[in-house]
This record gives sequence, structure tokens and C-alpha cells, in this order.
Amino acid sequence: MPKGKKAKGKKVAPAPAVMKKQEAKKVVNPLFEKRPKNFGIGQDIQPKRDLTRFVKWPRYIRLQRQRAILYKRLKSSSCH
Repeated sequence: MPKGKKAKGKKVAPAPAVMKKQEAKKVVNPLFEKRPKNFGIGQDIQPKRDLTRFVKWPRYIRLQRQRAILYKRLKSSSCH
């Protein structure tokens, strides 16, 4: 390595000058009104539904339910 050259580190960017910029006021469109949400009776949020019918059940539960239904059909035997 030549003696005259030294390894240079990365230059650190100078800190930004502390200046407060004047922000332009946002134009408010009169067509859009702010209305508070009303969750009272007859408004938005519905009561919690029972969604057990739509759950993806584990395989063994589906099998045991199907088996029970098939056994009931065998017992009733609507043919005779």
C-alpha cells in the first residue's frame, strides 16, 4: 500500500437546518360533512351471530357427525 493514501470513511450527511415551514391550510370540501357514527338501536353494528355452522371443523368432528347421521338414516329406514 502506498504511504500517502488513507482509507476514507463515509461522509455523514449534515443535520438539516431547523426551520419551520409554513404549511398551506388544507382546502375543506363542503360536500363532505363529518358526521359522528351512531351505534344506537337501528343504526350500524349488528348483534353477534352464531357462526358455528360456518366454521371449518376438524376432520374427526366432521366424520363423527356424518357417521351419526348415517346411522340415524339406517335406523329409520324409510323404505319399509
